[in-house]
Amino acid sequence: MSLIQISQSQGQTPVTIFEIRGRVNLGNYKEIEQAAQQAYENGARNLVLDFSGVESLTSIGIRTLITVHKMFTKDGQGRLKLAGVIRPIRDMFDMAGVAPFLEMHNTTAEAVAAF
Repeated sequence: MSLIQISQSQGQTPVTIFEIRGRVNLGNYKEIEQAAQQAYENGARNLVLDFSGVESLTSIGIRTLITVHKMFTKDGQGRLKLAGVIRPIRDMFDMAGVAPFLEMHNTTAEAVAAF
C-alpha cells in the first residue's frame, strides 16, 4: 500500500489532498516530497495533508513538512493546511517550533472549507 493517496476537491477553489497513512520516516519521506513537487509542477497551489492516518513521524517527517510548506508558499499564491493531526504529532510540531507556521484543522473537510 502506498504511503499517499491523492485526491482533488473542488469547492470555492481547487484543492489537492494527500491522505497519508502509516509512519513517515527515512524510508519513505521522499514519496511525499516527490508527490508534492509533481502536484506543484502540475499547477496545484492549495494542498491539504490529511494526517489522520499517520501513526508516527520522525524528524525527517518534520523536515519533509517544512520542505512542502516552503514549496507551496514560496510565491505567495499557494497554501498548505494540515488535517487530522493526532495529539502526539501536534506535540512534536510544538517542540520542533513549527506549529505556529502550520494551519491545522480537525478534519479534511474543515481544511478544504478554509481555502
